[in-house]
Amino acid sequence: MDMSHKLSPRPDPLSVPNYMLKARESLRFADDERGLEYVRYGFFGEIGGLLSAVKKSVRDNLDENVCEMAGEELGDALWYLFITAHLLGVAPNELGQQCLCVLRENFDDTGESPETIITFRHIDSLIDVHMTTEGLVRSTYLGELAKSAGALADMTYGALQSLAIQRRAEYLGKLMAWLALSCASFKLSLEKVAQTNISKTASRWPKDNGVYPKHFDEDMKPHEQFPRIIKMDFIEREQGDYKYVVQRMHGVYIGDRLTDNSHEVDDYRFHDIFHLAYVAHLGWSPVLRSLMKRKRKSNPKLDENEDGARAAIIEEGIATWIFNHAKYRNHYIDVSEGSLDYGLLKQISSMVRGYEVEKCALWQWERAILQGFMVFRQLQKDRCGTVEVDMDNHTLKFTPLEKDSDESE
Repeated sequence: MDMSHKLSPRPDPLSVPNYMLKARESLRFADDERGLEYVRYGFFGEIGGLLSAVKKSVRDNLDENVCEMAGEELGDALWYLFITAHLLGVAPNELGQQCLCVLRENFDDTGESPETIITFRHIDSLIDVHMTTEGLVRSTYLGELAKSAGALADMTYGALQSLAIQRRAEYLGKLMAWLALSCASFKLSLEKVAQTNISKTASRWPKDNGVYPKHFDEDMKPHEQFPRIIKMDFIEREQGDYKYVVQRMHGVYIGDRLTDNSHEVDDYRFHDIFHLAYVAHLGWSPVLRSLMKRKRKSNPKLDENEDGARAAIIEEGIATWIFNHAKYRNHYIDVSEGSLDYGLLKQISSMVRGYEVEKCALWQWERAILQGFMVFRQLQKDRCGTVEVDMDNHTLKFTPLEKDSDESE
């Protein structure tokens, strides 16, 4: 029986030059004179993170998860390596050629590199031909990779610039070879690592400002959808030394009185602004769905799993964790879009895995966080205000609240 029609065609191989083009799209400091220093240290940092992940996996008997962790760290290291090559004027195909040369020398292979555009599949295939899994000594390749990363970080800017282009290509090609062998030691192909890294960087730094996906409740009945325009009043009240915040929509108070719930006065009482920010940029907030009675009860699975207590606890945990992170960073007042702590965003991504919101890109989370704190700082200053969410235009706007409208609860 002919089964060929059921076989999915193998995707075209990812070329080294094409990966370079994709990597450069997320380069944020092309004109910074210290850019080369950033990427060299970044490469060293990712290799350090990889070694730390391996150590923890061995310590905690998590070997089954180490490949996934390693793949992410190796992908980030690959990005830094390619950007280093770009800043040093090394052509991507020459980098790939030199990587193959180092591998052939390591394997005593007398063949020649292809006279064509180098792909990651060329590199992976060469390793597959010569190495079995048993022959890949992970500690050896990781050690060589760490040593080379340290040497790159230790080189002065002048020393790097004094190297001829060919010598730079040879040096970075050797680093790429150790990186490829390290991938193989985790049973990972360099091509897959590169492809995953492209997807991840696109999620973090989108091309053309990013395209928002459709709302999660787009196909639900109107009474189970978030209102596309939400106006929420935040009002701070006092009873002696006791201060709290109430929220009001269309003249109706919703939710409980909110305090800081802390010995330290830090205005966490205004934290529901962050839930509104999640609605604006993610179309997601189990907490507000419950408060606004917009749970998707016509779909029992969504009602229980996406709009239920566990999802709401995760959302509150994220809001609290981010707030504590921001509290010692001036509430992100000096953080511009594209520069929020990447580790913070990666951690959020892992916390929402398995829920619908995992489909949201990291840049959506960043906008929700930064705009949420922008309005939070305005609420801190005025101690009350109206916050308007426009879900379709993905905006969050603050306007002062007239004192006359602050009626008793």
